[in-house]
Amino acid sequence: MFDVEASLSEARGKFKALIDYLLDEGQGEDAYRVEVRIFRELLAIGLYLVAAWFMKKLGGNVGKAIVTEAGEELPREALKARRYITIFGELVLWRWFYHRRDGSPGLFPLDQETNLPVSTYSYFVQDLLGEDVTGETYDDVLARFEKLFSFRPPKHTLEAMAPAAAADADAYYESLGVPPPESEGAIGVMAIDGKGVPMVKEQPAERKVRLGRGEKLSRKKEAVVTAVYTIAPQPRTADDVLAEVCDKKTPPERPKPQNKRVRATLAGKENAITWARDEARRRDPAGRKSWLCLMDGSVGLWTLALLLLKGATFILDFFHASEYLWKAAYVFHPETSPEAQAFVRRYLRMLLEGKVGYVIGALRQMLTKHGKTLNAVQRKILLTTINYYERNRKYMRYDQYLAAGYPIGSGAVEGACRHLVKDRMEGSGMRWTVPGAEAVLKIRAVQLNGDWDPFWQFHMQHEARRRFAGRPWHPLPSFQRGKAAG
Repeated sequence: MFDVEASLSEARGKFKALIDYLLDEGQGEDAYRVEVRIFRELLAIGLYLVAAWFMKKLGGNVGKAIVTEAGEELPREALKARRYITIFGELVLWRWFYHRRDGSPGLFPLDQETNLPVSTYSYFVQDLLGEDVTGETYDDVLARFEKLFSFRPPKHTLEAMAPAAAADADAYYESLGVPPPESEGAIGVMAIDGKGVPMVKEQPAERKVRLGRGEKLSRKKEAVVTAVYTIAPQPRTADDVLAEVCDKKTPPERPKPQNKRVRATLAGKENAITWARDEARRRDPAGRKSWLCLMDGSVGLWTLALLLLKGATFILDFFHASEYLWKAAYVFHPETSPEAQAFVRRYLRMLLEGKVGYVIGALRQMLTKHGKTLNAVQRKILLTTINYYERNRKYMRYDQYLAAGYPIGSGAVEGACRHLVKDRMEGSGMRWTVPGAEAVLKIRAVQLNGDWDPFWQFHMQHEARRRFAGRPWHPLPSFQRGKAAG
């Protein structure tokens, strides 16, 4: 049962056989078959080596009894088996069980010594599967894993891994210290936006042969996406922005966002904005930076952000604001026409020069002058644009923002909405439950932030703390490790 040398001998034998194959039979095969054969044989050798490593620990035998911190003595009862699946294959681990006489849960010292997961699957298997799930469907991940390692975990097991890891995502970021000052920019940015996630219906409706008009197979729930980063100031002029936006000229090299963290949650706007606020405070505890909040015109987001992010400078995303001008231009001019482009350029310059009131006034005059010749849809477009600018004009002081070197576009969070949410959550036919979507969004954010490896170490440490920290024990003083169980 604990014959270490026998397991190592098997590994040596397989390795020698592999060398013999390479020098003899393998010479007649092509490179693909040789590579596959080496890979498969090394996996088989790895299984014997892992088995030997566990055998050396004698099943967690720490003597005839252990003593808890409270002085309770737990006698050794029996060896008990458990399945343990590694990337090399499946093992049966024999562990000594130390029981409590009152029938309450006993202890397996081997579990604590080796930090065995609760799951049948090793932490390395979970690591590989979990990171892949951040970017691909469960079925695609499992199919590739099976091709590599010749076994396929059940889908429900993989679905349970994501929530288990995601539970530590927020705690991981809370544990991070303040970034080195030299790695940060002078301006802090909190960009916030929303993106819909297709959800399964909570109560499946009766199957219909055909949906009625307006009926959908699923509904969407908003994932609120946040991006927090710092950046160096870059003063610009209205001409600089117009050259980029209207003339499509390549802008000069911009300062890059530093230490950007993205996150998405289905737990609501307040949860998302609070996280952004706390992340900003963690990174700038002395409050020395100028903090900006960049958003589009979502009334719900603005209402909560103004309440929760006191002291920040609020900026309406310039590119959202410009979209309204294009719609207004198409009321009077054909799409893509030089006249429409000239219209937009003229009024974008006014916006960039801080003349929002002039733009609103000009649009009102157009509505009055041409109101009788416009149809209902065209009048609505103009009124919507006027109201949007009127409602947000205090957050459209672009002349001041440009002079201060502030960013005026929420590209970082727009990209996060696409990469973090849309690319993963809106695949063909995808429908999500709230817990499933929330878990995948959290661990996908960790992966996109470039934090997967340190996060996984953090997750394993916290799993061990939850399982073992509250159950300290020590062997009887007379026990000497290395002797076989009597």
